[in-house]
Amino acid sequence: MDELIEKYLSAVCSYFRSKKKKTIYNELKANIEESMDQYDSIEDLLIDYGHPRSLALQYGYRPFISHRFNPRIVNRIEKYLFIISSIYLFACSIFYLDQFNCLPLTQYREIATTHSWFLTHPIIIISLLSIISLITLSILDIRHSVPQEVDYHFDKKDLNKLPCSSLYPNHSGEMLYMFIFLLFFLLYGMFFTSDMIVQIQNESYQMIHLMTNFFQPYIMIIIMDFFIDMTKHIYTRNYIRYSTIINTFTFVALTIFVVNSHFLDDYLLPFNYSFGYNLVNFFILGALILIYIFSFYKLLRNTKTYFSSFRK
Repeated sequence: MDELIEKYLSAVCSYFRSKKKKTIYNELKANIEESMDQYDSIEDLLIDYGHPRSLALQYGYRPFISHRFNPRIVNRIEKYLFIISSIYLFACSIFYLDQFNCLPLTQYREIATTHSWFLTHPIIIISLLSIISLITLSILDIRHSVPQEVDYHFDKKDLNKLPCSSLYPNHSGEMLYMFIFLLFFLLYGMFFTSDMIVQIQNESYQMIHLMTNFFQPYIMIIIMDFFIDMTKHIYTRNYIRYSTIINTFTFVALTIFVVNSHFLDDYLLPFNYSFGYNLVNFFILGALILIYIFSFYKLLRNTKTYFSSFRK
């Protein structure tokens, strides 16, 4: 019975974030425990409380977007966006790892050189993919619209179908990390387009420009995955798979680069040379570490969600 209550509480609280989520959880749990003696069973009590979304609205939940999109269209667009992004990420990784002599794949060089513009402008390409996906979603959703009225009917069958609490996302920690992530790469972009970096590149034999371009597709993929994640009220099996594939590939590609390029020996500037050189090292190491941490976190979260929910 405790598990059923937790599922119901998680379903209600999934509509809220941060401190309000915790406050409503504690308040609602206390109310349910106080009312248990008045009902013959927990099921009757929770059914009387009503549909989780209806109860969330009573607690002050107001959706940011009130429009209900066709879930089949959303899933289809999401699927193709992840597939195309994964292919693009793979091509970018092959291109840059070959530039760093990390892969003995000389047969890809002619193809990579021919399509180098697409591979060296990931910000433009992934932004265009996202915009095209949104436009396609809007058009298809109009053609295949679903009723906008929410069915708040809630019975014992619906109650027992509530998913495990681990399937509901908790974005508070991820939002804080993404804020740090975006702030860092804003400063990163400002630094690597400044006059100081031009002088350092002229003085140094290191491939600083190539290094900064190498990180861009992974940064954009992480940002795209984050915004898709933020739209999720509940994690699906397909989303967990897509996210795991992309983050696994990111983690593996960066590891190949660090190991095979002798990164620490060959691509970092002398720390005792100048303040500008130290800034270059700080941003390059920081970018690598932040991408690593985010990908590793997503892999752990996806694995935990999968095994704790889908394998029960």
